[in-house]
Amino acid sequence: MRSDNIFIREYLETLKEDRELDALFPLLLSVMGFRIVTTAKESKGQNQYGKDIIAVGKDGEGKEWRYYFELKGQKDKDITDKNYLSPDGVRESILAAKDTAFNDKSIPGFDTLPVKIIFVHPGTVKMSVRPTFDGFIAREFKEGEFERWDIYKLTDLFSEHLFNEYLLTDEQSVRYFKRTLALLDEPEYKFIDFKNLVDLQIEKIGDRFTGREFQKFFATQHLLCHVIHRYAKDADNLEPAKICLTYLLLKTWAWILRFKKENETKVRREFDKLVGVHYLMLSEYFKKTLPLASEHIGLFSPAGQYFERVGYPLRSFEYLNYLIYFFQVRLHFPRDYKVENPKVWKRIRKKQKEQLFRLVENNNGCTRPLLDNHSIAILNVVLFTLDRDGFESEDLRFTGQFIVDVLNNINTIKKIKGRFPLVSNDENVLIEKVLDIETSKYIDTSSLLINILFELIAVFEAEGVYDMFVEHFRGQIDLQVAYPYRDKYDIEQLLFEKQLNDELYVEHSIKLPQAFVEYRDKLKTLPLNTFNYRTDEAGYSYLRTLAHVFYKTDIFPGEWRQLFH
Repeated sequence: MRSDNIFIREYLETLKEDRELDALFPLLLSVMGFRIVTTAKESKGQNQYGKDIIAVGKDGEGKEWRYYFELKGQKDKDITDKNYLSPDGVRESILAAKDTAFNDKSIPGFDTLPVKIIFVHPGTVKMSVRPTFDGFIAREFKEGEFERWDIYKLTDLFSEHLFNEYLLTDEQSVRYFKRTLALLDEPEYKFIDFKNLVDLQIEKIGDRFTGREFQKFFATQHLLCHVIHRYAKDADNLEPAKICLTYLLLKTWAWILRFKKENETKVRREFDKLVGVHYLMLSEYFKKTLPLASEHIGLFSPAGQYFERVGYPLRSFEYLNYLIYFFQVRLHFPRDYKVENPKVWKRIRKKQKEQLFRLVENNNGCTRPLLDNHSIAILNVVLFTLDRDGFESEDLRFTGQFIVDVLNNINTIKKIKGRFPLVSNDENVLIEKVLDIETSKYIDTSSLLINILFELIAVFEAEGVYDMFVEHFRGQIDLQVAYPYRDKYDIEQLLFEKQLNDELYVEHSIKLPQAFVEYRDKLKTLPLNTFNYRTDEAGYSYLRTLAHVFYKTDIFPGEWRQLFH
């Protein structure tokens, strides 16, 4: 057996039936050409009668069958004297699969297909029970009606159809992959193994954008997305998938930009598959959460108790960020269903804005920034609502009130608690401060966020709002704005790789004059400092939103200053 097959065998031997084997095995069947009818996840909590997975497919001779797959893993991966006769053991499961009918009128001809039962176990048959087992199968089944896929058969199948063809051909990748799946739903897990796994695949492919290596690379990325997505769904928690799939998507696009391949049709075709899985995951995420989140304080968690003083606003701003991205990508992807009709576009945008307004108005956590980089979510809301393709008076009303509420809450917290939003992104420091734990690490002497809010006031020509707040902030905090070093770095590529810090220079000590007109006129003279993004030209402008959200890189001034013009 080849060394990489040994890695595959060892990995399969560690799979648990519940969740791990149940999650990965359907992927294998799909690649092999089976049409899956039901899975173990869909039958969870019900008597499965020896049918963990039901599928339709053809055998090696082209004959079509109804396949009943029974999966056993971990402690039951080997067939032994003990589990052969135990309740819900090997013999009982196989007989249940044989004796209990499964019909599906929605699939033409399904009910008349012959049945083949396949017993799947990442282990072996122990010699002590082998004669008994073989005799039992010979008595109960005719030729071709039963198969047993043991660890050696599974190793060959996974090697041929998944792993060696697409994924994990080195020991380090296997290690990262196994640790990711083992820890995926651990509350404190930071997904470092998955991130290392993605980085390693990109390092291995290098600059090869042709041939078999190119196809294998994208198949690997696509398979990783599907595995993580399925695991997260099985755990009934899509949050890990949101983090992992976003990281993979952004890193892959950065790789494409690095070698200037963003306009190649074959590259975009493969990359679209990754966008598609990510889009599907977010569709499921918001379909499940948005109705509840949009109710009165729907993003608040009563179980969080004191922590919700921090958790509720943090959760609210993150939710806003991903929702805005999802709304953007909905209008552009999938490409086959891209909204071209202006009336349809306008109708969808109107519905999206209504959903956004309802969410914000029912969750005051959306207007209580605790971190200075909550400016990202605030700007995403404003820029999405005041779309350059057109907006209405209701959009202006909502956005104006949104900015006033944010400023009012910042001012109120300063008066009552004596703190402005935290400059750094260190949520642990924030938690200590908000929960009144003594800390010297809380720095709030400067702010990009407050400066942005005042610039937005100028955009709105809201002199009354300016006069209402200017004395509360003028001279109270060092107002700043961050610009990217455009000539020194490839800002666009780096935007998709990491949080930008050293790549930005900060203008500080920005003054708020007492007169609004003076402030407004000065802002109108500032350069836009805009980019011609290759990402936008390739049709993926929404990915820039996702990059700012995921890496927490401050949005560049040109994005909101365009509203002046």
